[in-house]
Amino acid sequence: MTESKCTVLVVDDEEAVRQVASDILGYLGYSVETSPSGQEAVNRLLQGARPDLVLLDLIMPGMDGVETFRKLREIQPDLPVLITTGYAEPGAVQSLADEGVAGFVNKPFAIESLAKRLEQILG
Repeated sequence: MTESKCTVLVVDDEEAVRQVASDILGYLGYSVETSPSGQEAVNRLLQGARPDLVLLDLIMPGMDGVETFRKLREIQPDLPVLITTGYAEPGAVQSLADEGVAGFVNKPFAIESLAKRLEQILG
């Protein structure tokens, strides 16, 4: 277990998903913050929050993952964003890949694959 070396902001409209992601990330040694919407995540960064990585759901009501990703990047251009989705939309996935998203993780999360992706991105 690593001591809390990095903070991950989990953005997902489903409480259960935020809780599972928090539990897994906490188990892996990360500090975790959660946000139930893209707009709240954007507001957090505007208010000075500086997570090391954002775990961002693609399909959300209101501000979706694509729009949230773009706004987060406007505020903090070097912020790594890992997209999570239960059902990828090929167009959106390709668009985000072209825009520099750090990667994609399928839901439900597998601890091993999530740990590996975070290690690759955060070192």
